[in-house]
Amino acid sequence: MASCSDRCFSYNTQEKIRPLLIPSAIVLVAVIGIFLTISFAVTPRMKANVEDARLNTFDYLAVDGGGNNTASSSFSYNLSVALAIRNPNKAIGIKHTKALVAVVAFHDRHLHNSTVVVADEGYKQRPGKVKLIRLTIDGEISSDLLGTAAAEDFKKQNATGLFQVDLRLSGEITNHPLVIPRKHELGTSCPLSLQLAPPGPEVVVFHQVNCNPVKPDKIYF
Repeated sequence: MASCSDRCFSYNTQEKIRPLLIPSAIVLVAVIGIFLTISFAVTPRMKANVEDARLNTFDYLAVDGGGNNTASSSFSYNLSVALAIRNPNKAIGIKHTKALVAVVAFHDRHLHNSTVVVADEGYKQRPGKVKLIRLTIDGEISSDLLGTAAAEDFKKQNATGLFQVDLRLSGEITNHPLVIPRKHELGTSCPLSLQLAPPGPEVVVFHQVNCNPVKPDKIYF
């Protein structure tokens, strides 16, 4: 049988703890509330900029008809890009719920076969983290896929020696880790003004380009 001193000690301890339970519960509820508010209120974001770019090939090529007395042309392109993607949030990470892909467009026309993966599905970026990706985007397509208007625009830009190409990004991200993830579709446009680089390792001066958010449904892949 417990002595009075034991019972008194237990009772006194409970009396001391009881006033602390309500404030502790209030703090816990407040923390959970803040956490859930962040889950709903904070939209995940990603920023991107082109650190460097080099246009190695960008031209129409004649294609031999193979003795059929027919001639056609193709369009060849080769673009090297150093792309930085950043999670601007200093407190919450992001996770790519769809692969982040890049595509090159000229005269607002997607260059077919130019889609490359920038970040895989499931890739996570810690708060404030910057990832630098080096991309090589190249290919050769039928000139018919660009159309007459693009061909005319190419002639004008070729005469100036400066080509206007667009690097477009598309994907989907969510806050990570949060109890209630909130997905956000990504659409980004990086307008580039590039001269055709000379053959060899000669350095071509390039000024950093910040990419601009656009509606994902305006990016055509």
